[in-house]
Amino acid sequence: MHRTTALTFDPAATQVWLRQPSDQFAAMTRADSLGVDDELTGPGVEGFLATVDDVLAAQPDGFRRRADITGVELWLIPDGEVLDQGALVTVDLANGVRLASLHQDIRDFANRDQRGIPAVLSALRHIANQASLVAGTYEAAHPEDAPHLAVSR
Repeated sequence: MHRTTALTFDPAATQVWLRQPSDQFAAMTRADSLGVDDELTGPGVEGFLATVDDVLAAQPDGFRRRADITGVELWLIPDGEVLDQGALVTVDLANGVRLASLHQDIRDFANRDQRGIPAVLSALRHIANQASLVAGTYEAAHPEDAPHLAVSR
């Protein structure tokens, strides 16, 4: 038996979703309404991880969770006076267990020179990878939970 990846990410689908009209504001794209700006959204610019968190919470197309994953969240960690210099990625399992990544530095999410949608897509890819890593590590350490986890053949 082979367990499927906890979270899959299709950046092309998410990019299309971000460029579509906003559900709240007809004159804006989803990216605009979520605060994604081509010049002001990126690592090294205040509020980057908060913006990524907003996009993640909006459950964009292209971000697919396995059936036993009930939630993936970003928990921002301040570094002194700067609010979003790092974060934890958490994964909630259907059996009530919450998993967390190690501290992820702002540099782990995107390259410093990335801005706008490319920076957000990079960050979402990193979140998907971290979520799959912590879920896979848990599954390997807790095979007794296998009946509760989604499997594929």
